[in-house]
Amino acid sequence: MDEIQEKAVKGSLWTLIERFGFLSIQFVSHLVLARILMPDDFGTVGILLIFTNLSMVFIDSGLATALIQKKDATNIDNASVFYTNFSIAVFVYLIVFVGAPSIANYFNNPNITTYLRVIELMVIIDSICAIQNTLLVKQMKFKEIAKLKIIAVLISASSAIICALCGLGIWSLVIQYLTFSVARSFLLCHYSRWKPVLQYSLTSMKQLWGFGIKLLGASLLSELYINLQSAIIGKRFTAADLGYYTQAKQLQRVPEQAISAMINNVSLPAYAQLQDEKGRFKAMVQQNIRLIAFLNTPIMVCLAILAEPLIVFLYTSKWLPSIPYFQGLCIGFSLLLVVHNCNLTALKALGRSDYVLYLEIIKKAIGVCLLLYFTKICGVFGIIIGLAVNSVLEFFLNGAFLGREIGYGPFSQLRDIISPILLSAVAGSGTWLVVFKLVGGTANILQILVGGSVFMALYFSGAYILKLHELYMTKKVLDVILVNFRKKKGE
Repeated sequence: MDEIQEKAVKGSLWTLIERFGFLSIQFVSHLVLARILMPDDFGTVGILLIFTNLSMVFIDSGLATALIQKKDATNIDNASVFYTNFSIAVFVYLIVFVGAPSIANYFNNPNITTYLRVIELMVIIDSICAIQNTLLVKQMKFKEIAKLKIIAVLISASSAIICALCGLGIWSLVIQYLTFSVARSFLLCHYSRWKPVLQYSLTSMKQLWGFGIKLLGASLLSELYINLQSAIIGKRFTAADLGYYTQAKQLQRVPEQAISAMINNVSLPAYAQLQDEKGRFKAMVQQNIRLIAFLNTPIMVCLAILAEPLIVFLYTSKWLPSIPYFQGLCIGFSLLLVVHNCNLTALKALGRSDYVLYLEIIKKAIGVCLLLYFTKICGVFGIIIGLAVNSVLEFFLNGAFLGREIGYGPFSQLRDIISPILLSAVAGSGTWLVVFKLVGGTANILQILVGGSVFMALYFSGAYILKLHELYMTKKVLDVILVNFRKKKGE
């Protein structure tokens, strides 16, 4: 394992800790809040997040990725991006501030005006620390990023629970998001010590925009597509329906985002260093796709099977309507989503932001049509069907474009991920028989523990019997992590 791969493995460990830590703390806080607040409250916040997530695209994408991809970025480059990001953030906030009453009228909820104007402050706050975070990512200091983010989410989660217990209702959720932005920005600025120089280079910005504007456009299209789901439900159906969907999505995202971030966030700077060595680049992409599919697929299938006892145990029976949404998201959406992200990360590292933009235009245009069509004939669950169909199309499109660059197309990728999918299907069938035929009707926690244990035993036993290379890869990564842990302990 060479130096870049070793750095990537270490970074993956800390990114995994950061994502699981962040999402787990946020998840636990939502468990508590879900028992205090009502589905309508989560539905209203789901509407607010449509606009904050879209606004965050201007801060999180495009220029930040361009700085990571550029090998010889200077401090003037960093300062120019900082001033540009901050100016865009203020401009976007003013647009949302002025448009808040119209947004509230559209969703027939006058209270949205005040909530949106407050929570949208996150955009300005996050723009202040965007460069500090980008520099840490480029330097592959994922340990520091993990520590700072976990501290910030602990502060925000505690604030939200205290506010909910004090009877502040939906404001508890607004305060949670806002407090996280404030705490994270303060910690990043304090740790990084980076300060922008009083210089701005139009030449630098022109060069960075050439790469970043395409990624910004692609990310904006992607975020519009993601948030269109909430907008359709919020407009056509009830706030409670949106609350059920939002909570199902929140639960599904915990493992999917943790695993995806573990591979892709670390891979971008690692890929960027190998962009001129196509052989090593292809090998690393293939390894990541095989590993991420091997880890993500069984988790999603297992969660879908154990959905009912899991949701009732975590959220109580008042959240039962969210079960089919959760199962559909796990199977129809998340199985291939992590592979999509791997392909797009590789294209970004190769400097093909034009491909990323073209792909997003094609995929999202098709996706919008699918969402509108299936919600019309299938109701809220039509969102899940539309996402599932589009996910398959995305797999082949993303893979085809990457295949043109490195010779690793969708059919080669399918051969690499088919074994975990089939093995998960077999393990899932055995688990379903055990949970619902042998221990069905028992306590929810018992069904979860027995079902999870049976599934993992069947899956990893099958991987060992079939001698899947992914099992060896997982062991190799764990060995490197263990060696580094022992070194740290010895120091």
